[in-house]
Amino acid sequence: MGKIIIIVGIRGAGKSSLMGKIAPRFKNFKIMNFGEVMVHIAKDKGYIPDANHDNMRILSSALQNKIRSEAWELIANQKEDVMVDTHAFVEHTGLFLPGMPVAELTKLKGLCGLFCIDAPNDTLRSRAERDKKRIRAGMDDFALNNYRNANIAALAYLSTKFGIPLYLIYNEDGKLDAAADILEKHMLDAFNTAKQVA
Repeated sequence: MGKIIIIVGIRGAGKSSLMGKIAPRFKNFKIMNFGEVMVHIAKDKGYIPDANHDNMRILSSALQNKIRSEAWELIANQKEDVMVDTHAFVEHTGLFLPGMPVAELTKLKGLCGLFCIDAPNDTLRSRAERDKKRIRAGMDDFALNNYRNANIAALAYLSTKFGIPLYLIYNEDGKLDAAADILEKHMLDAFNTAKQVA
């Protein structure tokens, strides 16, 4: 089985851009979006009619929990090294629902690093303005800082619980290449392996 790292990011931190930049630098490496994995499991099992994320909302909490567990199991059994793109929490106007329960993460025997991508609040808001698909609610300093603090608290606990490093990466506007270089350095440290250039 491959090694696994988990990457989370506050809304607008540029997580997707960073992952796209880093993927070509590694061989035998896969990026798996956790939400996409859940949706495809639900579709394949006939729980939803198509791979539209909105369809997940009609499922019961018990069924969603079952699918979530199967998604972590699928990730745990990957042969390649994997970066899991997910959320430490799903937030709804001050309510934080855990996205990475300890009981599920214990399945990830290859788990070797936790990554948090962040950016200044003004940058997060600016990116939200440019991205017409992004929901803009909850972009004031109070909401952003609460979400940031919840992320760090969860990741710090999981880092201590599993004895693995936590890496914080600041992705400022105009500095994507520099952030990608830092991410690559930290990934190599987490994977504890020589650089494999594609």
